Amino acid sequence: MNKEPTDKLKKEIYQFYTQIYDSSFELQKKKNLLTSIAGWEEWSWRVVGISVSAVGKIIDKNGHASVRKELVRDHFFQSRSETYNNMLKTKLNFEDYWKEFWNNDRTILMTKDEHNMINTDKFTGQWDDYSNKVFEIDWKLGNFKSNKVAGFHFTKQKEGLFILNHFEYKVEKKLSNPNSGNDKEFYYVRKKGY
Repeated sequence: MNKEPTDKLKKEIYQFYTQIYDSSFELQKKKNLLTSIAGWEEWSWRVVGISVSAVGKIIDKNGHASVRKELVRDHFFQSRSETYNNMLKTKLNFEDYWKEFWNNDRTILMTKDEHNMINTDKFTGQWDDYSNKVFEIDWKLGNFKSNKVAGFHFTKQKEGLFILNHFEYKVEKKLSNPNSGNDKEFYYVRKKGY
């Protein structure tokens, strides 16, 4: 089970934030440092949802860990850059800093293709109702937690089986173009009622 950071750790992170804010470093360096002080903790970049397409990729690999290279955690709700810009615009007090950070450190696990198109798709409104494209995940269960150096944890025994056991029956495979005669072109959709 994952837990939120302790109050002591939150205050230590905030102290680093104030030092970074007050420093004469250029903006990009400040952003990089902000990533470092709260990154690579088990609770950082916590996965609170998974896209239907990511579930499909995991199903296609029968939950095998090799699927990890096809998936990415996306700061869907607000980009890290925007979060850091908000933090560096004005020096925030502890409560406002932690709220800005914690609310916007949430991620959605999605395919790399979705991640590469997310800004365009959000712009065109394709993610306006993301509830039909994403299943919620309780991050406290400890799935997809940050690795110690980079990336996220994924094993068949833990994350793979978790997805297969909880979401496999909630999606269905559809042909992209049923008239093409090519049964390899498919995508997953969320089943009605889920």
